[in-house]
Amino acid sequence: MSSIQTEQVAIDTNEFIFALRQTPSHPFCRQLMFSKLSELNLYMPFQVLAELQRNLTAEEMRGIFFLLRQAKSVQWDYTLPDAKVVAKWKARGAKKGDAVISASLEVAGIRYLISENRHFLSEISDLPFQVLSSEAVIRVLGSISEKDS
Repeated sequence: MSSIQTEQVAIDTNEFIFALRQTPSHPFCRQLMFSKLSELNLYMPFQVLAELQRNLTAEEMRGIFFLLRQAKSVQWDYTLPDAKVVAKWKARGAKKGDAVISASLEVAGIRYLISENRHFLSEISDLPFQVLSSEAVIRVLGSISEKDS
């Protein structure tokens, strides 16, 4: 069993939005959200929830909560990380929302972030967590083969 199946993982805002809106350029987001959440223990930082509420309609938010009920478990973290930790991430080059998410993951000891946000990889080196695309997570979970991608 992969550690991604036993440890808590965070899912970035974009994964939820691409899945709910069925964004054609991100088909694996939908597959992850609608077929694989039951295999994951989720960590939901406040910043992700705030971004979802800011960007989605009330109906889409109901869809988010429906999806989250499918997860193996969900740990909600309603606290914002210390401003000093957020400032450290901003100083390292993270944009505001990404700095808050990075700080939250660091403080909580989360080792995986599922995101299509590739600048998490390019703007910051030495991340304390690994950024994986939905396709990579599905591959780890054993749902797709090389020929499917």
